[in-house]
Amino acid sequence: MAFALTLGTLPAAADDAAIRAAIEKRIERAKLDGSSAARVEVRDGEVTLTGTAASLTARRAIARAAHKEARTVHDALQVVLQEPVSDAELVAAVRSAILRYPRDTIFDYVEFGVKDGGVLLQGSVLHPWKKDEIEERVARVAGVREIRNDVAVQSVSFYDSELRLALARRIFGDVRFVHYAHRAHPPIRILVDRGRVTLAGAVASPVEQAVLGHIARGFLSFGVDNRLVVDGDPPKAEQPAVKAS
Repeated sequence: MAFALTLGTLPAAADDAAIRAAIEKRIERAKLDGSSAARVEVRDGEVTLTGTAASLTARRAIARAAHKEARTVHDALQVVLQEPVSDAELVAAVRSAILRYPRDTIFDYVEFGVKDGGVLLQGSVLHPWKKDEIEERVARVAGVREIRNDVAVQSVSFYDSELRLALARRIFGDVRFVHYAHRAHPPIRILVDRGRVTLAGAVASPVEQAVLGHIARGFLSFGVDNRLVVDGDPPKAEQPAVKAS
């Protein structure tokens, strides 16, 4: 019986070796930075990745290579940077990556926080693919070790769409706020999710902040959350994230 069990393990071991070889070949073809040193272990068809990657982009490329050959992949890779990047430098680079996102609209709002090379993304966007695309842009920033993407995706409904458009026409058609509409990145953002309105971004004065809240409450909705801040005001302790806009 023991002899039969030993023979039975040979095909599985051979399959594991083939999977490992295929993954290693894919990693080699990806032409990653030579400083990445990933190790591939396969047991019963499950892959475990250990070792180091030179960047978050490299780590994700290695994981994608593994997923093409196996259903189950345990990613334990560590991002080890060749040159350290300070959090202050990351804040500037991540903000630039988000601001340069070409599909940004007044119905999207993303803010972020940075700590020890990790980036926390927060906010709300109109489509799920925007959430993914913004994360990919941030992942390509040199020095980013990890990303936690907590950006919410707004609901899709006729009522929400009509409410967004009506609010946008009312706010940016107002002579007091029309100048904001002409900016490359309008600082006033209108977020609608399941009939609830959130105003996000920044304005020049407390008066503008109050007037915009009053305008939003004039529309039929399930509630208005006025999160607009006044430029120059110190951030609240419970809001550690950094605005991208």
